[in-house]
Amino acid sequence: MRQLRVSILLLVFIAVAVAAIAQKRYKSEIFGSVETATDIPYGQATSIKGINQSLLLDVYMPPKTDSVKLRPLLIFIHGGGFKSNNKTGSFSSLLCNSFARRGYVTASIDYRLGIEKGDENKGHAEAMYRAQQDGKAAIRFFRKNAAAYGIDTSKIFITGSSAGSMTCLGIAYMRESDVPSYVDKDKWGSLEGNSGNAGYSSKVSGVLNCWGSMIDYNWIRTGDAPLFNASGTADKTVPFDSSYGYSNFRYGSYILYQRCLQVGVATGWRPFIGAGHTLDNNATKQDSCINSMAEWLYTQLKIVKGKNEEGVFRYEKDIATFDSLNKVEKYTDNAILFMGSSYIRLWKNIREDIGHKEVIHRGFGGSNLRDVAYYVKRIVYPHHPKALFMYVGNDIVGGEKDKSPNQVFELFKYVVKIVREKYPTMPITWLQISPSEKRWSVWDKVTEANNLIKTYCESNPNLFYIPSADKFLGEDGKPITKYYRDDHLHYNEEGYKVWGKNIKDKVKEIAGN
Repeated sequence: MRQLRVSILLLVFIAVAVAAIAQKRYKSEIFGSVETATDIPYGQATSIKGINQSLLLDVYMPPKTDSVKLRPLLIFIHGGGFKSNNKTGSFSSLLCNSFARRGYVTASIDYRLGIEKGDENKGHAEAMYRAQQDGKAAIRFFRKNAAAYGIDTSKIFITGSSAGSMTCLGIAYMRESDVPSYVDKDKWGSLEGNSGNAGYSSKVSGVLNCWGSMIDYNWIRTGDAPLFNASGTADKTVPFDSSYGYSNFRYGSYILYQRCLQVGVATGWRPFIGAGHTLDNNATKQDSCINSMAEWLYTQLKIVKGKNEEGVFRYEKDIATFDSLNKVEKYTDNAILFMGSSYIRLWKNIREDIGHKEVIHRGFGGSNLRDVAYYVKRIVYPHHPKALFMYVGNDIVGGEKDKSPNQVFELFKYVVKIVREKYPTMPITWLQISPSEKRWSVWDKVTEANNLIKTYCESNPNLFYIPSADKFLGEDGKPITKYYRDDHLHYNEEGYKVWGKNIKDKVKEIAGN
């Protein structure tokens, strides 16, 4: 009996341990309760009525039993068209509680509301300007009082809903030189403002934009803070693209996502197909959005700043080599282009293995789709290939910084879009990401990403998908070891021959040879 009890306790311990591993702080909700403190003054400022207004915020924190002393902070700024609502709305409560249960300190702030009569663009821009000043004061407040709230001041993030997200975007990306000329700075002061807590930085480490937009996407520059975007594609209040404007706020989430990719800023994009503004105030959709936000933000927390481990610019030398090759290598109109990560780079016998003499060989090891998105014009545009074949396998590797399958899919669509700008009808093919022993633990997520891309290719003209996984899996459903190098990741020479044989006929068919 005693042995049975010990066995049961051991099983319980194992189950708890497995659950703990599955639930990762900052990614999953690990706390069952949240501590709150309300109506905390963080500053004061003059309203449009000339009244000195007290600025208040609410704080949500993990329970007092939390052993972590330095936690990331996420500040929420509510929406309402700069005219209405407050810090206690349903979405702010849903979001702040959810992130606090994940281990963040969160806060929801009130700020000066109101739009002065007269020029609409001026009125809205100045309303955001005042909100920015107040938001910056809130950031400074938490830097000033970091010890009291257990905050890691190197990890302060901001988010909001609608006008609140517009404010967040202004806080993170607008410089003093960007302030529109029609904003009355003599009346309202500098961009940093005088709402309180002077002497502390108002810099943020990232922005999570929920259905907000910008006056000018050029405010986002190389080296700026990472940006996650979410929006409904049927939003009739604030554009997810640039098809209309909310006053002079014309550039929505998808445009900002593209801008980030163009200038090398870390980014993410979660579209809600067919959803309206604030995701139709649907709690299920909003909860799904919060989960996507948390998943993306978790990857940003895991990046070690200063090591250049995620910056696209770490491949500048590789791409410069391609630039040089483009000047000396000559190809006919029969050439095809293979582009991607190390599976392409290491394929030394690619021409023989696929039976095509003219292959423009452009692989740079370790790259992911964000890297390809940044450099795709320099890789593809100098050529006139009959077809483009892509293999990029480093977005989901079983690490803390893995992208979600949906993020992989959105990046693929963006790369296709950029290629299509110059080559509207050129065949583009996604080569299925291969299984491997080293990354077997995330094969389910890799498969999900592959399938999203496969479905997209099947429903769009001149997009193709070539599967190969079945050639590398044995009867037990696991990777066949003999096809891989000692690193258990990359193909060896025999593996490349198998891959080449599998795709050879399809390559010929797609390229029209």
